[in-house]
Amino acid sequence: SSGSHLGPGSAALAWAAPSASMAKDGMGVLVCGGAVVDCIVKPFDEAQRGASRTSLPGSAQVSLGGVARNMAESIARLGGISALLSAIGQDEAGDQLLAAAGKLGINVEHVVQVPGGRTATFTALLDGGGDLVGAVADMAVFDRVEPASIDRAVASGALRGKALVVCDANLSAATLERVLSSGLAAGVPTWFEPVSVAKAPRGRILHGGQPWHLISPNWDELQAMLGSDLPRPLAAEAAEGRLPDAVLRAVDEALTARLAEHMLLTMGPRGVLLASASPGPPGSTSSGSAPIGLLGPGPRRRVALDASELLRGAPGAPPVGVVPPVEVEVESLSVTGGRCLWYRLLRPLASVRDTTGAGDALLAGTARAFAHGWPLEEAVLLGLLCAHLTLFVDGAVAPFLTPDLLRRLEVQARSRL
Repeated sequence: SSGSHLGPGSAALAWAAPSASMAKDGMGVLVCGGAVVDCIVKPFDEAQRGASRTSLPGSAQVSLGGVARNMAESIARLGGISALLSAIGQDEAGDQLLAAAGKLGINVEHVVQVPGGRTATFTALLDGGGDLVGAVADMAVFDRVEPASIDRAVASGALRGKALVVCDANLSAATLERVLSSGLAAGVPTWFEPVSVAKAPRGRILHGGQPWHLISPNWDELQAMLGSDLPRPLAAEAAEGRLPDAVLRAVDEALTARLAEHMLLTMGPRGVLLASASPGPPGSTSSGSAPIGLLGPGPRRRVALDASELLRGAPGAPPVGVVPPVEVEVESLSVTGGRCLWYRLLRPLASVRDTTGAGDALLAGTARAFAHGWPLEEAVLLGLLCAHLTLFVDGAVAPFLTPDLLRRLEVQARSRL
């Protein structure tokens, strides 16, 4: 296998990227979906695991969240132009969400305040290791984002100057379908984040429509999108250096069903799988976008991202050594429905602060790099880095994400080409 620290010395496979006209600074990302007030509760005892079945001493942290809002914030912190399309109540929580977004530079022109509505809330219980034990979500206000809402937003220029649209499944199936069709009509790639097993089937748009450009389910959400009523857990071999056959069969089924052109399947400590239904030999791409050099050639490539070094000088960044490096082996796998890369984490973490925002950060980092012009298979690496950093903070977004992360990865990778 070939290895690199931040970047190898040769070109990489290019899967997909925005068109040359989009791949430039100044092109934004429209994020559609949830804007939520989060309450995250965690016991003080770091050794406690799973449901305690009794009350425990601990802490409760209230913060601003929601999958779409989290992604919009991460994209803005990474130096991107982000706009949010959502619904909130005419209440104090809604005012807080708007004020915070304004301070971050997120465009909230398409956020609707619903008279008499309750701003959405998400209450999560973590165990002592930071893993989710259970959660309750009050998301009724998002029913007020209807297909007509999308039509009005598009008519007022919501897609103008956008390189990418990202939707979460807090919106209804009809509204999601309208966002997708509007993105296709405007020539803007449109992504879908399933959010949960219960909501994932909303993104299964098969009746004559074009597929999503990318979907980002976890294993259980993928099974739900494929019609399973009882998701099966991942078998142990995924942690032993190989993927279970059931994963590759599900990937084949998703690509054959044309759920999306690309799929970013998240598997927690096992890493992520990027699958593409795009035809053509390795190295081909419809956009002609050049790789930036984070991946080398060959069926197995190792990449080490030194988080402490990349964050050096960032305001509020953890001290050097607190956040370990991200070490990934990127392996090409064979699937009958297309092409596939497995980003296998070589050093899974024994303990983290909070896992609730990691998936949002993965997709946000990937979206930021993709909208900036990176090929998709390299954009995933920025997403993995952002997800990794988020595991070491309380709350859903790492406040020390900075545009320098993108620039430093580019500079150091291209210096090795």
